[in-house]
Amino acid sequence: MNQQDIFDSLARNAFDFLERGIEEFDKAPKYSVIHFCAAVEMLLKARLMREHWSLIVSKPEQANLAKFMAGDFASVTMDEARARIRDIAGEDIADDAFNSFRTLANHRNKMIHFFHADVDGDGQAKAQIVAEHCRSWFHLHRLLNRWDAYFHGFSAEITRADRSMKGHRKYLSTKFKALKPELDAARSAGSKPKACSACGFKAAIPDAFDDQIASLLCLVCDHTETQVEIDCPHCNQPVVIANEGYAVCEHCGGAIEPEHLADTLTDHAAVHIGIADGDDRWEPANCGTCDGYHTVVRRGDIYFCVNCFDTSDHVEQCEWCNEPNTGDMEHSYSTGCSHCDGKVGWEKDD
Repeated sequence: MNQQDIFDSLARNAFDFLERGIEEFDKAPKYSVIHFCAAVEMLLKARLMREHWSLIVSKPEQANLAKFMAGDFASVTMDEARARIRDIAGEDIADDAFNSFRTLANHRNKMIHFFHADVDGDGQAKAQIVAEHCRSWFHLHRLLNRWDAYFHGFSAEITRADRSMKGHRKYLSTKFKALKPELDAARSAGSKPKACSACGFKAAIPDAFDDQIASLLCLVCDHTETQVEIDCPHCNQPVVIANEGYAVCEHCGGAIEPEHLADTLTDHAAVHIGIADGDDRWEPANCGTCDGYHTVVRRGDIYFCVNCFDTSDHVEQCEWCNEPNTGDMEHSYSTGCSHCDGKVGWEKDD
């Protein structure tokens, strides 16, 4: 077997576990959690496989191909997989996504290693499990779409899992109905609930930054997200983008990139006037959270990153390179910012 064969085998096994995790929920919710979590971990490892097989081994410096092929090795933890995907593949998994995976893993660990109340007949516990599945699948599905170059051969499995998850959400309908008074009160107060990207119920209460950007909390599954509403740059149809600046238009299938969001969300007239008046706070800034270069645009009194959807109430100039950044620039003269190495780095290179 070559590396591609190993990747295909690992990914196929992961989707098999994912399918079992969804299907088993009715009769065996405990094993549903275990299998669903295993699928998430295997898909992260499969992404590492596309860099090199040894990255799946806990100690790559001791990796042995013969032992690896025989399955005789200790594999990376979820935390190690995330770190290697970030540091070696250069693709960070956002905190909200990883925290969702971590919550699922903690639930799995309790079921395996400690006493766990019987959840078979516990409606509240089953609703919690489905909520965790919905949140994790939302983030995992987005990662698989982002990694389409590697997982394009498994589009049928991804579509099938997504379709199965939609049926899985029926277990949350009781909770949704019970929330009707609270949702009605939110509507009366002017906070019209929106559809949650994770569970699909119109139970996400918006806290609007402005007429296009809102932070939402779903009362059904506890999923949190930031939504941006724009017209698709390709077909001009309205689209809603959640949590990060990469999306595919549901109307035309066109790719929506962070630069599209930056152009749409930038008040070009205000920028022109501000620059003419010497107000450099309207210049595009760098993001201190995701290290995005010029991905931060000003929206009234807030600064919004079109790459990771992080918000800040101010920007500061790097004391070394003068680039505007969100985050703390107090020691940037010496250490620099995310796009320079400061005085220390300059002297080292010199």
